[in-house]
Amino acid sequence: MNHRNKSKAKWLRTMLAALTLAVAVPVSTAFADGPAVESRAVGNTAGAAPNVTIIRANGGSITPMGAGEWDYLGQRSTVSTQNPTNYVHSGGGDFKFQVMSGPSGGAWYQLREYDPGSNADEVVTGYEYFLYPGDTLIYRGISNYVDGDNKKAEFYVYESFSGSGSVKYWD
Repeated sequence: MNHRNKSKAKWLRTMLAALTLAVAVPVSTAFADGPAVESRAVGNTAGAAPNVTIIRANGGSITPMGAGEWDYLGQRSTVSTQNPTNYVHSGGGDFKFQVMSGPSGGAWYQLREYDPGSNADEVVTGYEYFLYPGDTLIYRGISNYVDGDNKKAEFYVYESFSGSGSVKYWD
């Protein structure tokens, strides 16, 4: 009988260890993946992260904030220099762009507000985001970038690579 009890105890310890591993490994890897959003501050940005949403290409649908609808502003090429000529006008509020083409491995993108002349263009919210073709970035509440006589913000997408890319814009 004593030998039989030792066998049962050994079997029970083995099953308990297997069950612990079966539960612990999936739970630990679920928390090890890290955040889905990759962002980093640009320059002397301080404070909390901005109110933005990234919708990955394989994610769900995109809806506007409130009762409004998104106004399509067109497709433009991305730039890797300041003071472009391919910006779009925005009335502020919410704004989004979708990466249509670019490096398949992803790249860093910034939404910038164009200021003519010697004024430096501003990185909207002070952050840039790592995006892939098909990803959409939505900015909420960015009316503070509206300026000038036309009471509009002039936005363009700056990218970190020196190739060609394109984005679609909505306001």
